[in-house]
Amino acid sequence: MTDFKKLMTVALTIMLVQGVLALLISSTANAQESLMTTLDNDQDGLISLREAAGHRTLLENFNKIDSNEDGYISLDELDASKITRG
Repeated sequence: MTDFKKLMTVALTIMLVQGVLALLISSTANAQESLMTTLDNDQDGLISLREAAGHRTLLENFNKIDSNEDGYISLDELDASKITRG
């Protein structure tokens, strides 16, 4: 295999890995937005403790996820937690 072919193989592999990572990140973001939409019953853009009751993992970790301790979970806090459906 020539050096050029090796270089092209490495470049294509890197591009493929970047594409897969982009899909995974997008999928996680979409899952978190979907979770927010599902649980945010009053559609204020926040998940209250009462609304979190519909999601066991979120409820169990509510205080950890609510990083600004305002009693609500925002989409930014949800994104930082990496919690999706479940």
